[in-house]
Amino acid sequence: MTDTTLQKEIDGLKKELGQLRKEIGGVISEVKSHGQSVARTTQDKAEERLDEILAKLNKAYVSARESGQQATIATQREIKKHPVASASIAVIGIAFLVGLLLRK
Repeated sequence: MTDTTLQKEIDGLKKELGQLRKEIGGVISEVKSHGQSVARTTQDKAEERLDEILAKLNKAYVSARESGQQATIATQREIKKHPVASASIAVIGIAFLVGLLLRK
C-alpha cells in the first residue's frame, strides 16, 4: 500500500467515526428525552394515586369523627336517662382498674 492509499483510508475512517459520534449523540438525546417523558408520566401517575389515597383517608377521618361524635351524644343521653346506673358502672370500672394496677 502506498502512503496516499493509507491516508485515504485513515481519512475515510475519521469521517465514519465523526458520523458515528453524531449518531450516538442523537441516540443519547433520544434516550434522555424518552427517560424524562417516562419520569414525568410516572410522577403524574404517582401524584394522582396519592391524591386518591389522601381523599380516601380524609373521607375515613370525617366518617370516624362523625361516628365518635354520635357515640358521645348517645352516651351522654344514656347517662342523663340513667344517672345512678351510669355512676355505679363508672365506680365499678374504676375499682376494677385500680384492682388490676395494684395486683401488678
